[in-house]
Amino acid sequence: MLQKLRNKLHRYAAIVRETSNWPTYLAFKAGLHRGRFFTFQMRDGSSYTVEKRMIGPFRECFFDDQYFSRLDLSSFPEKPMIIDIGANVGFSALYFFRLFPHAVVHSFEPMPFLQRALHERKMQYPGVAWHLHDFGVWKDDGELELFTTHVDDFTSVSGLVRLHDTVHRVKVPVRRLDRFLEQQAIPRVDLLKLDCEGAEYGILFNLPESVWSRISNIALETHDTDEWKTRDMVDFLRARGYEVDFEERRITGNVWARNLKG
Repeated sequence: MLQKLRNKLHRYAAIVRETSNWPTYLAFKAGLHRGRFFTFQMRDGSSYTVEKRMIGPFRECFFDDQYFSRLDLSSFPEKPMIIDIGANVGFSALYFFRLFPHAVVHSFEPMPFLQRALHERKMQYPGVAWHLHDFGVWKDDGELELFTTHVDDFTSVSGLVRLHDTVHRVKVPVRRLDRFLEQQAIPRVDLLKLDCEGAEYGILFNLPESVWSRISNIALETHDTDEWKTRDMVDFLRARGYEVDFEERRITGNVWARNLKG
């Protein structure tokens, strides 16, 4: 409960610090201003228009800083190579470009509705090196069955684990990460980001040992399954030479890892 309160205070402090129209946002959140969209006016002059039902994922990326909060930004190159697994509607990638305008980002998203939203969002940012891939990442090439709250609508919950509200099943195309890196001739990954609702264990636990020396930093959200928990991921990454920090919650967690050998 205390950690949850700290996280909320951190979020609202970031909203006040980063946005110039934060009072309007608070009124919007309280229902005093109606509408399907809200435009966050950032203090650096940039702006992001977000559909109301997608504000949660936006806040997680831009104000919770869930992917970089325990990593050393100064250690990243000016043009980092970022692998974005579980791109959803693209807010994580936009945040990466906010921090590193010259980054190269490969985003993977297997859900059809989210893919369309991603492609529409990418058209709004033609000047960045953003590569979209309409398939998921897994331990094998082929197809994977996922549970989801919506088959063809916005959802932030689609994964291997069947939750009480993930009542639909959908088969999606998937590919192995190591084969993708080889085919794209990507020699080094500066950040490997995963938010893939339980698939993170299958993806990482089955990577060949030769790949780990090429991955500098990892940031992921973990999701408890019948077989694996956050601590299993922490132990796995530490065994591969990473310095690991993490947070645990009731059924999810966050892990940040830095390669001490690379």
